[in-house]
This record gives sequence, structure tokens and C-alpha cells, in this order.
Amino acid sequence: MIKQSIARPPVYRIVLVQLGVAFIAATLFLLKSQEAAYSALLGGLIYALPNAYFAYKAFQYTGARQVSYVLRGFYQGGMWKLVLTGIGFGLAFKFVEPLDLLALFSTFVVVQSTNVFAAKIANL
Repeated sequence: MIKQSIARPPVYRIVLVQLGVAFIAATLFLLKSQEAAYSALLGGLIYALPNAYFAYKAFQYTGARQVSYVLRGFYQGGMWKLVLTGIGFGLAFKFVEPLDLLALFSTFVVVQSTNVFAAKIANL
């Protein structure tokens, strides 16, 4: 008897690419100032870490018999991704002084834009 299973997609690669993009952006912003560099790194982490949690929850279960678990994982992961992103921005605005808003938001957007290539990244 052959046991068939559905292989989990390697979504961790997407998170690794996002962390890499965040570090590259922080390094580039280091040319401007140290404040811009850590603000850029924060912006990248504010997106990448909640996205890592989403990927974990969304792809925790596989298979046709576990459809309800898969769906619940997507909903919970999406909800917590938004909550964790909000908490990340809140903590950055509350506790990080001084903060370069341009570096923070631009790196957040650049790291977020890696989702356009998510399928390609996961299947490398």
C-alpha cells in the first residue's frame, strides 16, 4: 500500500527572502544614517515576522480531510498577522526615539512587495 501525502509548500523561503530584503534595505539606509538603518530594519521586521506567523498558521495542516483546519488556520493567521503588525507599529512609535518614518514605511512597503513574487520564491 502506497501512502500518499501532500507536500507542504516551502513558504519559509518567502519569509527568509523578506528578512534578507529587510537587512539589505537597512544596510542601504546605513549610508544615510544609523537612525535610518534601524528604522528600516524595524519596518522590514514589522512585516516579515507577522507574515512568518501567518505562514505557520496557514500551512500547519494539509489534506482534504482537514479542510476545516486549513480554513481556520488561514483566518486565524490573517487576523493575527494584522494584530501583530499593528502592535509592531505601535511599539515602534512608542519606544523608538528617534525614528526615521521614511525608512520605516518604505522598507515595510518594499518587503511587502516581495509577495508579488511569492509563488516564484517558494518554488525555487
